[in-house]
Amino acid sequence: MLDGIISNMKTTQPSTGRTRAEILADIASIPDSVQGSISSYTVTTSSGKTITYHKLQYWADGRNHAIHIPKEKLPDFEAAVENGRRLRELLAELTEATARDMLSSDPPLKKTSSRSRSRARPR
Repeated sequence: MLDGIISNMKTTQPSTGRTRAEILADIASIPDSVQGSISSYTVTTSSGKTITYHKLQYWADGRNHAIHIPKEKLPDFEAAVENGRRLRELLAELTEATARDMLSSDPPLKKTSSRSRSRARPR
C-alpha cells in the first residue's frame, strides 16, 4: 500500500523548486523572529484617561502565554512577528523540498542479517 502512495507522490510532485540550501540560506538570513500575535487593549483610568497596552500572545506547553510589550518596543515586535510568519512559510517550503529530494533519491540497500536467515531454516 505504501508503494502506491509513494509512486503517486513521485508523479504528482513538481520537479522544479528551490533547493534545500537556498531555503536554508533564507532561513538563516531572517533577523529576530517570534511566534504569536500582538493584541492591543485599552484601559480607562479613574481620571478618564485612556491608555493603550500591547501584548504578545503565543502558545507554549499547551497554554496561552502573554508578554507585555513596552510602547517603544512595539515596532520591533511587529517586525519580529512578521518574520515569524515568514519563518513558518520557509519551514513548510523546506519540508516539501526535503520530501521531494527523498522521493527522487535512490532507496537505500536493504540490510540482510544472518539472524533472519537462520530463523528461516527448519531445525
